[in-house]
Amino acid sequence: IDLDAIAHNVGVVRRIAGAHTKVFAALKANAYGFGITKVAKVVLSSGADAISLVDVQTAVKLRRRRIDAPILLYGGVPMSKDVAMAVCRYNLIPTILDSSAAETLSRAATNPLRVFVKIDVGLERLGIAPEEAVSFIKHLRALPNLIVHGVYSHLHVPDGSDAYLDWQFARFRIVIDALKEQSIEIPVKMVASTAVLYALPNAMLDAVDPGHMLFGLRTDGPARLNVKLRSAFRSLKSCLLQVKSLHRMEFRDCAPFRLTDEMRIGIFPMGLVDGIQSLTCGQVLVRGKRVPILGKPTLEHTRLDLTNVPEARVGDEVVVIGSQHLEEIRPDKVLEHQRMAPVELALAVRESIRRVYTTQGQRGLPDTDCRRGRLPARRGRCP
Repeated sequence: IDLDAIAHNVGVVRRIAGAHTKVFAALKANAYGFGITKVAKVVLSSGADAISLVDVQTAVKLRRRRIDAPILLYGGVPMSKDVAMAVCRYNLIPTILDSSAAETLSRAATNPLRVFVKIDVGLERLGIAPEEAVSFIKHLRALPNLIVHGVYSHLHVPDGSDAYLDWQFARFRIVIDALKEQSIEIPVKMVASTAVLYALPNAMLDAVDPGHMLFGLRTDGPARLNVKLRSAFRSLKSCLLQVKSLHRMEFRDCAPFRLTDEMRIGIFPMGLVDGIQSLTCGQVLVRGKRVPILGKPTLEHTRLDLTNVPEARVGDEVVVIGSQHLEEIRPDKVLEHQRMAPVELALAVRESIRRVYTTQGQRGLPDTDCRRGRLPARRGRCP
């Protein structure tokens, strides 16, 4: 994972947003699969003002790692008493979606607590209807210890959607104008996710909350911004665990893959549990050559046909995505083969795979949170 690329992309967002617009770095789903702790530190040191995510446990983890920047919790976690206590204890900024959640938080808070309200203007997902937003915010402001610090929405951004986008944004602006008419000051107004930044740059308001853009990922929808982003997904590698020749003559038609004479196979330790079924284009690189995957991956291993790489040995590097010598398997080719959206690639790499971070020419900084160290510690050798 290229931390310099993430830092570069945050800098791009900061230049687009300007000095007076807050940048909430959306790091949902373990920073879209790239690893929350390292990524959070990089985005904050590169120009982001705050972090936004869904999971309370992840937010608490960041606090325990001494990340004290504002953390916005998107809607998505039922507001139980325990969740409310955690929100108050770790100074998180929750999204309020109903009166019951607001009252639970109000009872739990012993000091003023900032909250956000989400307005659903067209995505038909979580959020308060625009027609109900002003009265709902008034109700929250009347509760003890709750401060409505922000209102936000996520827009639906399909292709060919100019009038539709304008309609959604106008619904949000109607709420903002109505609050202003009633002298209700809300410091943060935000609708600009990555897709909106590309499609509707004038919707930045007080804050933006891009996610995909931070990792060099494109989203569906129109693009009016011409920016140069860098991919954070650098490579996915393993190593050969075993290499052997097959001389089987009996029950050849029952084998888990098609056998050939003088066949040589290799096994590397990535399987279904690691998400390998979504991470290949049917080939990998060994010793600078493309070799096919044999049969279906098993739970923890994948077989390779090494017949045309007689020099391959145990410990050799296996490149699933990335470059090796003069050959390369690019992420976009894997996405095309798998028919996946760009955001799905890193998400498909399960947490069983160790994240290794590169920065300023350093070879790799291991993630201390990894559970199964499956990537090579150095070229051509297993850990």
